[in-house]
Amino acid sequence: MLCLPVLLLMLLLALCPAASSLPPGVIHLDEIWRVGGEQGDLLFGAVTEAASDTEGNVYLLDTQLCHVQVISPEGNHIRTISREGDGPGEVRRPRDVLLLPDQTIGLLELFPAKLVKLSLEGEPRGVVTIGGNRAAEAGGFTAASRCVYRGGTFLLAGQHTAQSESGQCRVQFLARISEAGEERVRYREATMTLDFRKLCFVERDLQPAFNNANAVGPDGRVYAAQAWDRYAIDVFRPDGERERVIEREFENRPRTEDELKRIHALFDASDRNIPYEVTREIESAPPVITSLRVDDQGILWVEHSRSSEAGPAGAMVTYDLFDAEGRYLRAVSIVCEGDPESDGLEFLSDGRVLLIKGYGLAGMARTDLGSVALGEEEETPPLEVICCRMRTG
Repeated sequence: MLCLPVLLLMLLLALCPAASSLPPGVIHLDEIWRVGGEQGDLLFGAVTEAASDTEGNVYLLDTQLCHVQVISPEGNHIRTISREGDGPGEVRRPRDVLLLPDQTIGLLELFPAKLVKLSLEGEPRGVVTIGGNRAAEAGGFTAASRCVYRGGTFLLAGQHTAQSESGQCRVQFLARISEAGEERVRYREATMTLDFRKLCFVERDLQPAFNNANAVGPDGRVYAAQAWDRYAIDVFRPDGERERVIEREFENRPRTEDELKRIHALFDASDRNIPYEVTREIESAPPVITSLRVDDQGILWVEHSRSSEAGPAGAMVTYDLFDAEGRYLRAVSIVCEGDPESDGLEFLSDGRVLLIKGYGLAGMARTDLGSVALGEEEETPPLEVICCRMRTG
């Protein structure tokens, strides 16, 4: 007969994830190569999205210059694919890049929503129109801002806009689509009605929490932030059934003066292009959940509004980790030379991490308002991409 301590130990082992699958509390980023910057030969406009193929090549999407720079595993520039235009393989407002199951590269066009496909060498491979029958039946037009393919799930974040008698109706959505662009499952949606007679832009309506804070797991499950002001994440099966909600006690922080200044500057720039009197409602606090990712072990990494405040000295960002059942595991801090105010991290599918110096300003350029004066006194250095491997200890 097993004694009580042994039984308790076995129970704890059964309930806890394997130690080898749990990342440590601190992860350091060791440089493999870097491109761009003041000493580099490549000049970037705005890089916020990237993908990697099975050979280890990295595809850096420049949303401002409308092309993709292909970098070898050793950091050498191989080629530039796509360019600005309306011809085969060309784009005008690219918003995302991904490697598709047929081993082509897909460039997501903002409007009209479509996926421009190219071979890994840059040869045109056709276009997939996003929206299909549902968009045509509803009238109006569809735009797209983010897409990912993983575990058999093709996830798209988009918006459908239709004219009304006095303005517009905008429905932002998170959906699974087919490889032909047809919508199959709608996981989340948020409707915003704009009346041009009394036009008011509400920030949290313009940017629902799920729009940026979403992810797909290795099994095809979909994760999406539930609300602007709550630490709550919906977990869906690929067929759309919600399995659980991951929640945690959380006290949000107020926005800083600089954050509010930048938000208002962006709205000011947008208002100048609108022939109506416009008011606005700006949030005093940032969204609680800012980004999500799921690693190959099914562990959910959550970046939140206080992620840059936590962690040891030298930590750029700290993530909350949850296991595949939604149980909180621990916090993990990334230590590197990055500045959380201006830089960002992109995790590649093969485990490498890109530290993008200038990511914050590149993100604003991605909104087509990148020339807005935001009050920075110093000259902005050229964007730089540093490819790193993660090291524990």
